[in-house]
Amino acid sequence: MDTLLSIPDRFWQPIASFGPKIPGIIISLIVGYFIIQIITWVLNRTLRFSRMPRALLSVIMSLALIIMWVVLFAEIARQLGLGSLAVTISGSLAVLALALASGASGLATDIISGVFLARDPDFEIGYKIKIGDVVGIIHSVDIRKIRVVDEAGIVYVFPNAKLDKDGWQVVSREVEDNKIDIKKFLARKLNKNKE
Repeated sequence: MDTLLSIPDRFWQPIASFGPKIPGIIISLIVGYFIIQIITWVLNRTLRFSRMPRALLSVIMSLALIIMWVVLFAEIARQLGLGSLAVTISGSLAVLALALASGASGLATDIISGVFLARDPDFEIGYKIKIGDVVGIIHSVDIRKIRVVDEAGIVYVFPNAKLDKDGWQVVSREVEDNKIDIKKFLARKLNKNKE
């Protein structure tokens, strides 16, 4: 009978130990969020000042954000007394670095290809390119994907590795002529469809 009565105690005791830590966790999340925003802003300004290609800037910013959020959540797990979880989360950074170094997975291949594409002088946000049968303007580049918008406003998403492997054709390098404000373009298209 004593064993049955001790089961709820064993269940609630760890949960009750988290209670006093919740205000500290909330403060850590808020402070961590603001620190990430400040670091992101400073890093973005610094990289823009260095006249780095926008595509490479986008890839670097994506990687930096992933790393900063992983570190924040590892610290929160440590504050909760979940040291093994914090080590596991931190270890995921080491696994990511290893995967990038070996190029073994599709994710790592896309990331590495994205870096090489971003450094390519024939690849820049705003360039009009042809990929297979798709002709459109490079709208955005992130850590894994490239988004191309055609004249009809259709957004095509390609993995970085596909472009790096299969190639592309540059139709126009006139970035100013090729700029599309995708939100305004799609809003106009939606309004036309409603009429």
